[in-house]
Amino acid sequence: MNRHSAGSARARRVRGAALACVAVGAVALAGCASGTSDADAGGDVTLEFWTWSLKSADPAAQAIIQKYEDENPGVTVKLSEVGGTAETSSKILAADRAGDTPDVIQVEYRAIPSLVSAGVIRDITDDVADARDGVAENIWALSSLNGQVFGVPQDIGPMMMTYRADLFEKYGVEPPETWADYAEAAEKIHEQDPSVYLASFSATEFEFFAAQAAQAGARWWDTDGESWTVGIDDATSLETADYWQDLVDRDLLSVEPLLTPEWNAKVNEGKILSWTAAAWAPSVIYSVAPDTAGSWESIPLPQWTPGDASVPFLGGSAYLIPEKSAHAEEAAKFAAWLGASDEGSKLLLTLDLYPGGTAGRDATLSNKPPALMPQQTDFWTVADEIVENTTIPIIWGPNVNVATSALGDALNEAALNGDSFRDVFTTTNKTVRDDLAKAGYTVE
Repeated sequence: MNRHSAGSARARRVRGAALACVAVGAVALAGCASGTSDADAGGDVTLEFWTWSLKSADPAAQAIIQKYEDENPGVTVKLSEVGGTAETSSKILAADRAGDTPDVIQVEYRAIPSLVSAGVIRDITDDVADARDGVAENIWALSSLNGQVFGVPQDIGPMMMTYRADLFEKYGVEPPETWADYAEAAEKIHEQDPSVYLASFSATEFEFFAAQAAQAGARWWDTDGESWTVGIDDATSLETADYWQDLVDRDLLSVEPLLTPEWNAKVNEGKILSWTAAAWAPSVIYSVAPDTAGSWESIPLPQWTPGDASVPFLGGSAYLIPEKSAHAEEAAKFAAWLGASDEGSKLLLTLDLYPGGTAGRDATLSNKPPALMPQQTDFWTVADEIVENTTIPIIWGPNVNVATSALGDALNEAALNGDSFRDVFTTTNKTVRDDLAKAGYTVE
């Protein structure tokens, strides 16, 4: 067997084992976890933690780690600053092949299915059983597959719309309660000043389009445990494509990526008046437009159906334990403390995160509003109400990266050239299905 054939055979075995873990429920999934630790009884343990939220040079992060080490003598947590989810995912796959993995990694929720399917992540359902009460079930769902837990939630992204309240008042526009209202607001603002837009249309915001489609009732990936379905071109998804096509074709949104120097300048100048994202958006806007502080407010996401406040989460990340961690049990204990315990989740607030843990969430209610809207004293109350209404689960597929690239590139071209958004969604759907089939998955 040549090297390529041997690698392909190994990939099929790994993928098959991982799919078996995802597919056949609690009994089989429990058998996929290593369940062991190389730490000697009573011996010292060093946990290597790949993260981008806890930076070794950040005094707040160091204080969190010191707190855990003080409470757990003999345990040392070593912070290794790894880039975002894409870089971490790539590195953990390579580390797994080399048999030299860290003990805890931070990745965004959308990457969990691909890592589970690759067989590199430990099922920690039993390890975190005592911590389950520290996190709401709709938040545990972000790091779970088929009822099995593969990560401890760190932070969450309740979906919100952040907008220039002063300029909405200037243009006589009410904050939109529905997506129909949103379209009307875009039209009314742009008619009064063609240089001003309600928002930008950034074609590369794949996770937002997926979440908004889910809000409307679509499921871009789904699995019954043995096979996958892909619904990027289902009727509901295509209706959301039509919605954005209409706004772009009528020049009611500025077609450009987020957070470029040009976008930042327009936000500062009052030429782009809102960003529909999540509760983390105000801190991002403040970082690029601090002089506009006091002019913004945040409200719940516009609704597709009036009166239906159900939404999914947008963004956020979890702590995962690699299958080949040398100290898996100790690593799971640390992850549970940091993300799910009262103490740990409250400490995450010092990192400017919206904690997934209930105690951390509750603590936000007594926090000052974000610096971008110091006058909106009910910001955290509104955000917490949105969390309670976040009842729409999103199942990410094993090849989110393929879908992200396929949709973003083609949708940006379509927006600039006036081509069909529906065609982009349909083509992306085929690309994702074909990629799953090529990788050896069963696709309905």
